[in-house]
Formats: sequence, C-alpha cells, structure tokens
Amino acid sequence: MTSKQEDMANQQASANSVQRLVVDLEEVLRALRSRIPEEWFTLELTMPQVRALFTLLRNGDSRMGTLASHLGVSLSSATGLVDRLVEKRLVERWVDPEDRRSVLCRLAADGQELAEKLLYIRRNWWEDRLRQLTEAEARQAQEGLRSLLNGLARLDAEDESAPMGESPPQRQAVAEQGAR
Repeated sequence: MTSKQEDMANQQASANSVQRLVVDLEEVLRALRSRIPEEWFTLELTMPQVRALFTLLRNGDSRMGTLASHLGVSLSSATGLVDRLVEKRLVERWVDPEDRRSVLCRLAADGQELAEKLLYIRRNWWEDRLRQLTEAEARQAQEGLRSLLNGLARLDAEDESAPMGESPPQRQAVAEQGAR
C-alpha cells in the first residue's frame, strides 16, 4: 500500500469513527431529553424559559445579547423570554449604568431557588440511575466523557485563536493548499 493509500485509509477510518461517535452522542442526547423530570411539567414555564433560568444560574449577571447568544435565539426573542420571567418575578433586569444602551439581567431570589431546585431534582434522578452501573462501567463512562470534554475544550481554544471568520478546518485546508 502506498503512503497516499494509507492516508486515505486512515482518513476513512477516522471518518467512520466520527460518524459512530455522532450516532452515540445523538442517542445519549435523546435519552437525556426523554428524561425530563416530572416536576418540570408542573411549572408554568416554557422549556426556553427554563433554559434561560439555567443559563443565568450558570453565568450570573448577563447582558441581554450574551444571554441571547447562549440560548441561540435572537435578541428580541431573549428580550421576550426575560420579559415573561420578570413578570413571574424569577429574573431581574436593569439598564447598565456604564452603557445605557445595554440591558443586564440576573436571577431574582425566587428564580435562583427554582433553578437550583430543578437542577437538584435532575441530578438526583441521574445519580439514582448511574448508581446501578457497575464500577467498571462508571469508570469507563467517566473516562470517555472526560476525554470528549478535553477534546472539545482543545477545539474551542483553537477556534478562539483562529482569525475572525476562519475556523481551524479552514486554516488546515489553506495550509494544505499552500504545501502543494
């Protein structure tokens, strides 16, 4: 087998591994979504509103644009979400005194309590499920997840160091073309 054939075989094997990983991740995510705790359905909140609460719990005080970005929605959609959460006294919103064009928001005391309660319920459910794994299964799962998280962190760092508008794969393709 020539060097070029070996490279192509390695690329195909790598592509197959990535495809299997994507399928496995989709199955895990489906399992996660299908396991929404019963208590969440008693809330008078939409799932996007719950996601906003969790995002604010994780990130603390946030600009409206930053919250919109984290939620993957438009600024006007994030504003509407926050408006409804303010009405429910779960979120507080104010104009940034240093930049009057910018609006900041954070969890109100009731929102903080609710978000922490929902996370506690979800964590307890997962702990109950995962306790049923054998020690070896739990260790393998943890090692795999840790490896995945480390790889994703590395990719995020590479993305941040890329010139504006250019992703690491684009940089690699440009470098490969320059080498030819």
